[in-house]
Amino acid sequence: MGKGKELFGHYNDLAKEKGPGTKESAYAGILFQALLMVGERRTFELLEEADEQGKKLKLQYPDSSKKGEAPSGIVLE
Repeated sequence: MGKGKELFGHYNDLAKEKGPGTKESAYAGILFQALLMVGERRTFELLEEADEQGKKLKLQYPDSSKKGEAPSGIVLE
């Protein structure tokens, strides 16, 4: 889990460096949502898996998603 925690910190540091409105800031927001949705351990596991596969975490929405509807899960993309 150490690597996942380091990745999480790295992406948050990038977001702080680049500032609001950047893709780095948006990704840090996705990671924070992941923490709230699936917890710390699972988020860090997913980050490690994404890093190994060259992917990123993405919020998943229901197929019948209406504007403003909450995400239903986290996926690798």
